[in-house]
Amino acid sequence: MSSNPCARRRPPAAEVVEDADGYHFYFEMAGIASESVDVRVEDGNLVVEAERKRPEWSKDAEVHLSERAYGTMRRAFTMPEDASHDGIKAAYKDGVLEVTVPKRPESKPFKIKVEFEN
Repeated sequence: MSSNPCARRRPPAAEVVEDADGYHFYFEMAGIASESVDVRVEDGNLVVEAERKRPEWSKDAEVHLSERAYGTMRRAFTMPEDASHDGIKAAYKDGVLEVTVPKRPESKPFKIKVEFEN
């Protein structure tokens, strides 16, 4: 009973949610060391990269099953036209990386007060 434990590249599963204030990108990245996470805006794209390293097994260990993906994970999304490059935040908690991209203030709807004359 043996499975090839070679590294496999797989993009992290993602969700993109829009609300009135911005865009929230969620990436499943369990088991990622914080120093390997790279989030950047490049050529109009939000780029997320990270590396999951294979554990160091002892020399006499025999891997019977290996379904976890190891190696570099990369995901890129075109930035929405109304997205602001200022104020982008990234936070990692419980195996999920959340990147919050605010909308430009001028792109948000706003209410105009109507003045009534008597």
